[in-house]
Parts: sequence; structure tokens; C-alpha cells
Amino acid sequence: MSYKMNGHEIAVSFPVDSISVNKTSIAFTDKLGKNRQTFAKRSEAMQFMKWLLSANK
Repeated sequence: MSYKMNGHEIAVSFPVDSISVNKTSIAFTDKLGKNRQTFAKRSEAMQFMKWLLSANK
């Protein structure tokens, strides 16, 4: 599954095992391993984290 924001696409292979938040960065571990995404704004990072949590059910 992928998440699209501002013309960028982030691929995520569910299930997500862990999520870590640090200001504008989100680190997560999915089926393929560890990933880290950095966003321009904290609100964008929070939006992505909410998507990860809702899509991981």
C-alpha cells in the first residue's frame, strides 16, 4: 500500500510492527524492514502516522 503527499509516494508493506516519532521524522518497521521518512512540517508527519495506524488494522 502507498501513501501520497505533495506528489511523493511512500510505500508501506503492512503489517507495521513499530512506529517512532521525533519532531518531523517517522520511523517505522514494516514487513520489509526499517524505514524512516522526514517531512517538512510536524503536522504532515502526524498525518502520515495517523494513516499508518488506521491502515494497519
